[in-house]
Amino acid sequence: MMKKLLLTAVLFVSISAFSQEIKIKKGELLLDNKAVAKVDDKGRIYKFSDMNGKLQFDATVINGRTIGTQSDNGWIEYTGTNGHVKEANHTEGTFTLSMGKLIVQNAMAQGLITKDGIDEAKVNEFFLTEDRSLSDTRKNGITSQKTEAKNEDDLGISVDFNGNIKNKNGEFLGFLTRAYIDASQSQFSSTAMMDKYLEYRVFDINKILIAKLQCSDSDMTNEDKGLKIYTYDNKEIPMTAKNGMNFQKLELLPLLVDKIADRMVKKLYANGYTLGDMKPVFEGMAKEKNDAINQKKQEAENNAKANSKNIYNISGYVIDQNGAKKEGNITIEFESIDAKLGREKGMGDLTNYGGTVTLNIEGKNEFFKAKDGIKFCAGERCFLGTQGTEDSGTGNSSGSQLSILGESQFFEIQAENNGSYVLNHVKNPQYYYLKLNNQSKAAYMGDKAGFGKRKPEKIKKIFDEYVSCPALDFSKYDTKTKEGLINVLNDYQSSCKK
Repeated sequence: MMKKLLLTAVLFVSISAFSQEIKIKKGELLLDNKAVAKVDDKGRIYKFSDMNGKLQFDATVINGRTIGTQSDNGWIEYTGTNGHVKEANHTEGTFTLSMGKLIVQNAMAQGLITKDGIDEAKVNEFFLTEDRSLSDTRKNGITSQKTEAKNEDDLGISVDFNGNIKNKNGEFLGFLTRAYIDASQSQFSSTAMMDKYLEYRVFDINKILIAKLQCSDSDMTNEDKGLKIYTYDNKEIPMTAKNGMNFQKLELLPLLVDKIADRMVKKLYANGYTLGDMKPVFEGMAKEKNDAINQKKQEAENNAKANSKNIYNISGYVIDQNGAKKEGNITIEFESIDAKLGREKGMGDLTNYGGTVTLNIEGKNEFFKAKDGIKFCAGERCFLGTQGTEDSGTGNSSGSQLSILGESQFFEIQAENNGSYVLNHVKNPQYYYLKLNNQSKAAYMGDKAGFGKRKPEKIKKIFDEYVSCPALDFSKYDTKTKEGLINVLNDYQSSCKK
C-alpha cells in the first residue's frame, strides 16, 4: 500500500523546465512568490482561474494502478470549460510529494501556466480536442485480461484437493505442490514484516519440474509486485490471482480452491505447457542443447584449423621412398588443434606434429613418415621429410614430449637444386636450413643459439663440417637468409658436386 501511495504522489518533471519555487497559498498560485493564478483546491479537483477569477481548467491526479499483469504510473487529467478531457503523462525529472505542485509542474510542461500567468490562448488550443488514450489503455488492458482469463477457464484444466492436475476429461496431466520458503529464497522483498512466502511448483506425470512461481501470502504484496511463472525453458509468464485473504491470519486454503494454483496451471496450459508426458520435449531440448554445443565446438575447431599452420584435404601428391608418385588429397598437422582450443591442459602430447602426412586416395588413407625422406606437395607448396640439426635455439621441434630424442619432420622447400634443398620449418619459417643430398639431416646455419646469438666462428665451423667443400668460402655467404643459402646451394652444385 505504501508503494502505491508513493506512486500516486511522485511525479517526475524536467528540472530545467521548472526553476521557479511553487506555492499554493490562500487560494493563489505563487511562482517565486509572484501570484500568477487563482486556485480552488478543495478535494482532489484543482480549479485554475486567471487573476481576474475567470475559470480556465480543472485538473486532478489519476493514481497509478497495478491490475493483474498490467501496471501504469497514472497521469494528470485535465478538463476544459468546454467539457473536453485531456490526459497527460507525468514528465520525467525531479519529484514532489505535493499533489498541487505535481499538477502545476505538469501544467507548466504543457504550456498552460507560465511565469507570467495562465496562457489562455494555449489553454483554448489545448482543449480543442479530447484525449482519453491513457484511461482507454487501462480499460482495454482490464478487458483483455478478463477475456484471457475466460479463455483459460474454458480449457477445463483443474487442480484437485491433493494437487493433481487434470483436464476436462478427467485425465491426469501432472501435479502441483505448494510450500512455504524462507524469505532469503524468495524473489519478493516486501516491506510488510508479517509477510510469509510461498513457492508453487508444477510437474508433469514423470515428476519433471515444468514451472514454478513464488509469491507472498498477502494479496496486497502480490498485486504490488506482480506474479510471474518461471518455466523450465527460461520463459516468464505474468499472471494475476487473488485468494482474498492474508494467509498469515488463516490457514492455507486447500489446493482445490487456491486461486493462485488454479490460475497457474491454466495459464501454463494456455501457453503451450500441456503437461502429461513431457519427457520427449525434454529429450528434444537436451538434443538441441547438445547439438548447439557440438556445433559451437565444431565451429571453434573449424576456425582453429583455418587459422592454424596445418594443411587439410588439399589436392597434391606424395613421392614415396621408392620414388613412386601418388596423387590424392593431402592432410598434415604441424601443430595441435586441441592445444589451440585449450583441450590439453595438463596433458603430455606424444604426437610428432609435422612428422606424418596423410594421402587420401578415393576415400582411402595412406600414411607417410618424414623419417623415410618422403617428399610431398599440397597445392603450390612442397615439403621434404628430414631431421634438423644445430637448431636447438629455434624452437623448431614438433612440440611432442619426445622431441628431445630427435624427430624427423617435414620442412617446407624454398629452393631445390639437383636433390639438394633450402628449407624452412613451418612452425618458425624465419629460420632457414641447408639440406645437401649427401647428408641425412638438414643443418641450420643462422646465428640463433640456445642462449643469445652464435658467434661467427661457431657458424663457420658448422658450415665447413656440413658442406665439407674447401672451394666454398664461408665468409662470402649470408647463411641466415634464404638468398644466402640459395647461393651456397648453387655454388655447391657447380664447385663441389662430383
